[in-house]
Amino acid sequence: MKATLSALAAALLVASPLVSHAQTTAPAPAVLHDSAAMYAVFVDQPTGYTFVKLPTGWKFAGAVSKQQAQHLPSTVLTTVPEVDTVSAK
Repeated sequence: MKATLSALAAALLVASPLVSHAQTTAPAPAVLHDSAAMYAVFVDQPTGYTFVKLPTGWKFAGAVSKQQAQHLPSTVLTTVPEVDTVSAK
């Protein structure tokens, strides 16, 4: 019985690098990139919700009133930025 367990353990140790290698050959998932610059500000017109693009992604920053939303600076985005799908390499 001990010899059988030892043989099984040895077989698993020999096969483990093959299993590990097989798991790393999958293609990388697609990554989404939008065309907005880093630290861009986006205001959703219907809701007034305001978002800032940070290196970690878009973060909710607060809300503006409907009155404020009508008088935004030209640098504030009011349409959703284009999204590109790029394969990670």
